[in-house]
This record gives sequence, structure tokens and C-alpha cells, in this order.
Amino acid sequence: MDIDYLYEFTVIAKLGSFSRAAEELCISQSSLSKHMHVLEQELGVPLLIRNSRNVKISPAGAEILPMVAEMYALKNRIQVAADRQSGRDKTLLSIGSIPVMAQYNITGVLARFRRENPDVTLEVRELEQQELRQALDRDECAMAFSRLSAHPEADLEYLPFCRDYLVAVLPVSHPLSGQSSLTLEELQHQSLLFLDNRTGLHALCDQLFQDAGLTPRVVYTGHRPENIVELSAQQMGIALLMKRHTDYVRNPDVVCIPLEPRVESTVCLVRRKDRKPSALARRFWDFVRTHSDIHAGTE
Repeated sequence: MDIDYLYEFTVIAKLGSFSRAAEELCISQSSLSKHMHVLEQELGVPLLIRNSRNVKISPAGAEILPMVAEMYALKNRIQVAADRQSGRDKTLLSIGSIPVMAQYNITGVLARFRRENPDVTLEVRELEQQELRQALDRDECAMAFSRLSAHPEADLEYLPFCRDYLVAVLPVSHPLSGQSSLTLEELQHQSLLFLDNRTGLHALCDQLFQDAGLTPRVVYTGHRPENIVELSAQQMGIALLMKRHTDYVRNPDVVCIPLEPRVESTVCLVRRKDRKPSALARRFWDFVRTHSDIHAGTE
């Protein structure tokens, strides 16, 4: 099984289009189609549902999608270990990131940078929001993809990368599932499912309820958005997640309803202002600026 074909599958799933995915991956559309055919033949199940207008992910594809991101991260760690042992770590760049990398196309930017800079080895540390700041302070990573907090820290430089907004994730059978928007007041007495308290999203949700003078009834906290979406589908409660989290999972048994007023969040590449970046770190920073959804106007 070709791990690069699996990665190509994640790009198609994210963009919902073979042509857009081929452009993102810098390969021909015909080659991409052949790769997916080979992959589906090898696995024995369809990963994508094709029609004349777009491409949707199949149930089998939805199940393996999170595993592919883990495989690609492990492949990178193996390459980093090999490079260090062989003495090739002079072109090693350590990057930190929140775990939801594929959902925000962080994996896509990393892969594209590596293709255009084959001499560079990227070491990616997946950490929660609080841990990323500690890694920057200890110089364990040169920069990090992190969610912008309500109070940006003065000693950090922020490069906006992409924006997202908060949604309530409900079972399709829930009495509130037919509404076009939901307020915090409507959610405060519901059973709520949050990401765990080390994440920036947990802090954001806590702050929202606190500012509104409300106390959320949190019955579950967990590490993975896909598990929280599934628990909501199983009628355990209402999840508060970002829209890109739910788009990536695509569970047909839930509906996603935006909050009113709308709550937005920005994922940024951050670095410490008091650390002089290496030439390689500056190259990566400038590359991300060029490929940012916000700067490119492709949100």
C-alpha cells in the first residue's frame, strides 16, 4: 500500500474535487485518478463516491481518513530519526502544531513545502495548545501552528493561516436540530461534549459561557473531534466543535448548526519575537504566508 496514495486520498476528501486536488498536489488529474483506482482495488472497497459534479467520501473512506493522518505523521517521524542518525539534520526544521492538522490543510502545506524543498527534513510535533507555548519557550520547535486566543501574547508574532467558526453538533433526531442557529442560552442546560481542557477550543468555549454569565453542563471531554462527533450521533449530547472538524468527519447522523452570534477562530503560525529565526525557518514562514487561506483569499 502506497502511503503517498493514501495522502492523496485525504486531499481529494478535503477539497471534494479531483481537479482541485491535482492542482494542490502538483500532479495530473489522470495520474491522481489512477492512483485512487489502484488504492481502492488494493483495499477492496470504494473510498470515494464520484458523480458528474463533485466527489464525496464513502463510509469506508470516512473511517480510514483519521488513520491516514496518523500514518503520514509516523512516516515523517521515521524520516527525522533516520536523518539524525545519518548526520543529515543540518537541514532539519522542527514545527509544532495543534493535532487537527489535516482539517486545516496544515498537512497539505507541509507536504508541498517538502516537495519544493527536498533538501529539508521537517520534524512535526503534534501538541495541544498549552503545550505548544512551552515547546516554543524551550526552543523545541522554531514555530507552531496554533489557535489564536482571545488575548494574543505580546512576545509572539502571529501569521494568520485560516479561519473557522464554531458549530453545535446535534443528532439529527434532536428537538433543536431543525434550527438555523443556536444561542448559548439554548445550550446551557443541554448535555455538552467538549474537547479536553488542554486545547484552545476548550478554553474558547469556557470563555464564551463565562462571558455570558452561564455555566455549561459538560458531560464528556475528549481528545479527538471524530470521537466526539460519533458520541453526538449516538445521542450522548451536543458537541461544540469547529466547522472544519465536522466537515472532515462527515457523519450523516448529525447536523451542524452555527452559534448566534457567530463565533470565529483563527489558526496562525506563531513564533517568538525574541528568537532570531534561521534562514530555513524564514523560508518556511514566507512559504506559509504565500499559501495561507487568508492571504490567498480562498477561505
